[in-house]
Amino acid sequence: MKGVNDNGFPDLPHQRGFATRRQLLDAGSTPSALRQLSRNGHHVARAVYGADGGALREEDRVIAGYLWAGKSAVLTGVNALIRLGIAVPRPATVICFLVVAGARNRRHIQGFRTIRTRRPPKARPRYGVPTAPIERALADAGRHRELTASELKGLTIAVLQRRLTTPERLVAELEAGGTLGVTGVRQGLMAFCDGSWSVPEATLAGAVAEHSDLPVMLANPTLLDAAGAVIGVPDGYFPDAGVVVQVHSRAYHDGVTDDGDDRWTATVEGDLRYPEHGLLVVPVTPETLRDSLPGFLDSLAAILATRDGPAPNVFVRTPPAA
Repeated sequence: MKGVNDNGFPDLPHQRGFATRRQLLDAGSTPSALRQLSRNGHHVARAVYGADGGALREEDRVIAGYLWAGKSAVLTGVNALIRLGIAVPRPATVICFLVVAGARNRRHIQGFRTIRTRRPPKARPRYGVPTAPIERALADAGRHRELTASELKGLTIAVLQRRLTTPERLVAELEAGGTLGVTGVRQGLMAFCDGSWSVPEATLAGAVAEHSDLPVMLANPTLLDAAGAVIGVPDGYFPDAGVVVQVHSRAYHDGVTDDGDDRWTATVEGDLRYPEHGLLVVPVTPETLRDSLPGFLDSLAAILATRDGPAPNVFVRTPPAA
């Protein structure tokens, strides 16, 4: 039969060799043939079969899980973020699908889970599987305890920095879905809105604000010269001392710029602009902020104490009035 392989599996787009019981029967298979497939290790979930058998790869698990969950199901959580092209600390052991509140309940089986919702998201097909939008997938990763609060905080800052979602959409999702399990998402949202573009920057900003010997530090301000030209956008800036703090990490400055230049090289070389305008640059790594934060803050306070005052002819761009 055209479009059917030797095992009787129909050639269906995006299903990677998997088929439901109904699809196999429609393709000409018989109940006895399905029983034989089960005996040969091709039965991967309730009413779902795989042409190859054996262990499933991550992509295979998503397809098989979707076929098990049903056509109304929407992939969410960590595995949805992966499908949307977002780097996550690890895939979730159990793949979660949202189903409408009135849908027939599927039993949870090893590796797959369906969750009833009265707020079905506007899903978009991603390689054949309806997938929740980023803000819903991110929040659900917290609600279903797939990631820690610190991991969620970092992911939230990352997707906001990359403009993959907006603070407004994320706030709407958090308000609609409740507070349980989303502390890390809220922390990342707050850090981003306060000016931090990465978890280390948020750590630095919070620690400086709580340190009794440190003055006010601005997070990610745009610095201008007397002519109004941009000097740079440092991670932290002490305006009363003319001191710039740069958190240098390849993890947060990887890839290429809009002009095609190496982002890490551009970041490091960009620091050379600050001394030209009388600004002192204090570099720090995420590892130092993680492992030696109190010592770094004390050193920073000592450096600031040696400064005579603001750098002349350096101005902070004032945001437009609302």
